[in-house]
Amino acid sequence: MSNESSNFSELFEQSCNVNMKIQRGDKVTGKVIQIGKDTIFVDLGGRQDGCISRKDFVDAEGNLTVKEGDEITAFVTGSDSDGIKLERSLGGRTVHEVDSAVADAFANKMPIEGKVTAVRKKEEKVVGYAVQIAKSEGFCPASQIDGPGLRRAPEEYLNQTYRFLITEYSEDGFKLVVSRRAVLEDEAAEARQRLLANLEEGMVLDGTVTSIQPYGCFVDLGGVEGMVHVSELSWNRGVKVEEIVKVGAKVRVKVLSYEPPESGRQRPRIALSIKQVTGEPWMEFLADPAFAVGTKHTGKVMRLADFGAFIQLVPGVEGLAHISQLGADHRVEHPSEVLKEGQEVEVTILEINEERRRVSLCIGEPKVRGEKAAELTAAQEQVASVQANLNETLEGEVESQKPFGLFVKLPNGQTGLLHISQLNLGGDGMLKDRIMYRKYPLHSKINVIVKEVAGNRISLTLPETLASENESAPAQAVDEKAASFGTLGDLFGGLKL
Repeated sequence: MSNESSNFSELFEQSCNVNMKIQRGDKVTGKVIQIGKDTIFVDLGGRQDGCISRKDFVDAEGNLTVKEGDEITAFVTGSDSDGIKLERSLGGRTVHEVDSAVADAFANKMPIEGKVTAVRKKEEKVVGYAVQIAKSEGFCPASQIDGPGLRRAPEEYLNQTYRFLITEYSEDGFKLVVSRRAVLEDEAAEARQRLLANLEEGMVLDGTVTSIQPYGCFVDLGGVEGMVHVSELSWNRGVKVEEIVKVGAKVRVKVLSYEPPESGRQRPRIALSIKQVTGEPWMEFLADPAFAVGTKHTGKVMRLADFGAFIQLVPGVEGLAHISQLGADHRVEHPSEVLKEGQEVEVTILEINEERRRVSLCIGEPKVRGEKAAELTAAQEQVASVQANLNETLEGEVESQKPFGLFVKLPNGQTGLLHISQLNLGGDGMLKDRIMYRKYPLHSKINVIVKEVAGNRISLTLPETLASENESAPAQAVDEKAASFGTLGDLFGGLKL
């Protein structure tokens, strides 16, 4: 084995010096071609491959920071059976090896590991840190111990091992000046290049808020900053930047557009959005049966206009209560006569225009006349008919299926919720919804009982379920979760207000 190792070492020297002219300590750049369990393989060109420990590219959270196809920069330290041996810095060697490598690290501008052992002060002011590198002690100025603007309490650096760049070397290595900041800046530059090479519109990334301006905020994506315009902070209107984010906050953003650097402009332009990472409130609003036409809700008056009041139903969705629908019993010249911004009011949804994304509201009872009044009376009588028919068995039609139950259309046109807890489906919790979908397909007929009406919500059950509950009462308590209500459905859907 020793002969094989010696021969391989000779071949390495030949390949380095003849084919590629690579020598120990050289700084090289190559493309990642394979990532193994412990080793990353790098194409160095000239039919030569290098290998480097996977640990060199794992962050503090254990995440791998490179992928196949990325370019990396490393230093040649020798060879083994896998090929040319690379390292991002000198570390983890014997004392003799490290001592002999300190001069090489300085000559080749190669990072090297060191441990912070003491804080150096002058007149009670911290001027730097003692850094132990093998048997040599180096000095790191206070301004070079961390990245720009990332200064921590001095004691937090003690006993920590970092990668340093030797900036001054004298007295045979007994006098060293080192910088961690230089290493961090090089790493940030590499990360920046990788990010820009892979950046695409539509990507969702994690970042840190670096500054706040009246028009938006800037977010660091890892060496590159993008801007979130105030209109992309929240689905709510009229928000202030400081109400949504703070400097130093971790945020998740979506890339809206990316313009790479051009001549005369060194920095890229990256437009980001915070609000678009979350679901769009309008689409969720439309899909939620709790917000059907005719349902009542508590809303917040956001702003007043001459023609009415804009009222927030949920964050990101506002409706307009026209000045004629403000619930006053007299003519109102301006909404401020009966409402004020920030006030909470009870409203009824009169109309939803999906195409124009508009919601019409009223406060109190809708003010309608003639035919519209008759339609409203008929709709209100529907509620009374359901209340009069509590505990009566009705034949309904499965209108929609949800993981939590079935929405059933009743003979009078209303819709109630048959919660999944009211169905005897068998199986475990993971399979119940699938069994429900097969057993009760869309538009199938089903016998139900109106179990409870609370405001505009109707709760249904099955005849056999109700019989079982009556047999076990009062020994068995009613499950409050099973008492979830459906919506009143399209109560005022036919009104043309």
